[in-house]
Amino acid sequence: MTINQKIENTFKELKKVVGWSVDKRVTLSLAGFYVTLGKEFDEGRFREIEGYIKKKAGIFSPLRSHLHPLFVATLDTSGLEPIQAVDILLEKVEALKKASFKVNSYTYLAALLMSNEKETWPNEMERARQLMADMKKHHRFLTSADDYPYAMFLGKLEGDTAVRAETMNRYYQDLKQHKFYVGNELQWMSQVLTYTNPNYEEDLVSRAVVIRDGLKSVKIKTSMPQYPMIGFMAVLKMNEDQLNAIVTTYESLANMKLFAWYKESALPIALGWEMRASKEAYATAAISMATSLEMLLQAQQAMMISTMAATSVAVSSNSN
Repeated sequence: MTINQKIENTFKELKKVVGWSVDKRVTLSLAGFYVTLGKEFDEGRFREIEGYIKKKAGIFSPLRSHLHPLFVATLDTSGLEPIQAVDILLEKVEALKKASFKVNSYTYLAALLMSNEKETWPNEMERARQLMADMKKHHRFLTSADDYPYAMFLGKLEGDTAVRAETMNRYYQDLKQHKFYVGNELQWMSQVLTYTNPNYEEDLVSRAVVIRDGLKSVKIKTSMPQYPMIGFMAVLKMNEDQLNAIVTTYESLANMKLFAWYKESALPIALGWEMRASKEAYATAAISMATSLEMLLQAQQAMMISTMAATSVAVSSNSN
């Protein structure tokens, strides 16, 4: 079965559950998320998670907000049993609340990035807090609660948080010089570029520029919501063949009737599909959640790094 057929079939199955009130771009993104992860959509399991969330979470909880289908999809693909997945997430949020994190959507997303071993939570939360503090030294007003998920994920990686924050700032300043627009999206992109190395790498900015300009040359949008995705393509050091394969898959998806008015949703799915066999499969699959709906950008970016965290754990386990 081709990716086009998989996307169409999964989209139809999802639509039965999420209904027509959910923006089509979100449903397309969710379909891409399942397909690129190689996960079969299970309506019964999805509904079980939905039902348990409604039972456990208050009516004003972010878990029951417009982000609801994104949370359900992430918990659904976590590998945990439905009830266990929801309970652990709620415990993590309580731990973050006690550690003085402001409680909002980003706190829940940061909780998704924490490990499931409770004894590691204090250190993970402290590292995230320290990275946030170090980031604020460079971007006092730009760094806020919407950076919680990235701080949680990157804080867990090896390396000095102060060095990582300084490197982020260098990337941010350099990217500005190459006509990347300033703002939250550029900050997230600069954070993404430290994923594999907390120290500054001279060639990463030029890689990002080449990727952006190359995509533009074949008329693929590279607006601000795509910045973190471009960052991942650069930091994973994708070669020309890989990038060309992504463009080919993008063009195939963009020609589908499903994507007639939402061609921007095809690129992250194409990226995840082409990287599905690599050790970064989860990371790139989650990028299919990254740009489908601009108003949910923060949440979808967090979904992306959430699955990156899962990949890191899997790779670490396999190497032991």
